Amino acid sequence: MQEKETPMNPLQNFRIARYHIILTALSTISMPPYAGSTLRGGFGHAFRKMVCTQGPIDCRDCTLKTVCPYPYIFETAPFEGAQQLRTYGDVPRPFVIDPLSTRGEYRRGESFVFRLTLVGRAIDYLPYFLVSFRELGKIGIGKGRGRFQLTHVQTDSGESIYDSETQMVHNLNNALNFDEIQHEAASLPTNQLTVHLLTPTRITHKGQITDQLPFHLFWRRLIGRISALAYFHCGESLDLDFKGLIAQAETVQAVQNSLKWKDWTRYSSRQNQKMKLGGLVGSVTYAGDLAAFLPFVALGVFLHVGKNATFGLGKYRIE
Repeated sequence: MQEKETPMNPLQNFRIARYHIILTALSTISMPPYAGSTLRGGFGHAFRKMVCTQGPIDCRDCTLKTVCPYPYIFETAPFEGAQQLRTYGDVPRPFVIDPLSTRGEYRRGESFVFRLTLVGRAIDYLPYFLVSFRELGKIGIGKGRGRFQLTHVQTDSGESIYDSETQMVHNLNNALNFDEIQHEAASLPTNQLTVHLLTPTRITHKGQITDQLPFHLFWRRLIGRISALAYFHCGESLDLDFKGLIAQAETVQAVQNSLKWKDWTRYSSRQNQKMKLGGLVGSVTYAGDLAAFLPFVALGVFLHVGKNATFGLGKYRIE
């Protein structure tokens, strides 16, 4: 049997690193079903409190915006002189917070674990994330401001990055590159793919969140996210035949579909209002010529897809 050819790598500089962040409750912590939004909001508050010296001003008006880590990580905007995606209204943040449990309550001494994925240049900012979460533990989180301790951080393979006893950060080179992801994707069948949406997935079409997910729409939103992350956070332009691939994606058919809409609401302290953030969950099986798409779909497992991916929405697995 002839081995599949290894495709050329269009993402030479793309890197991602994943960490398991282990928190231990010091008092009762009450969390919503999708705790990523609470963790993301708390992280942003603690991060800004830790690094900002200019007070409550808009980052866009700050004279230090080009050197401060907060706007780069949390309020990413097109950089000065950007030749591509200059009008990209919502530059994706270079991180994903993915809670690994939907439990609503953690009592004193119980552990709460989430996965943190960093992209490109943000990998070098890991210490800022860790110090911010350590500070957030003192401030408290969720209803009642439950406090916690950042007790341990480890890689996907279990190697220790940080522990609370030594408070030392070990700089392990655990980043994945696109070559490795392409290699894993080569084992997937090229004529059929099942996508399991694990958290509400918010895909826009013509400016509206859609309750349908044809493959071409999934592909458009996924490759748009990957392209923007590559450009703004990895310093490279994704060189693909976008029009040709979209046309090819339109020939792929959904042959089984058990997707359904799931509503949920979160409170935004920044906007001082409740926000409805429903999306699609369930499974859909696509059939067609999928070979060209698979490496990027495999990469999307790490990055999620659709709106609000930063705090864990749009999570999926594939088979």
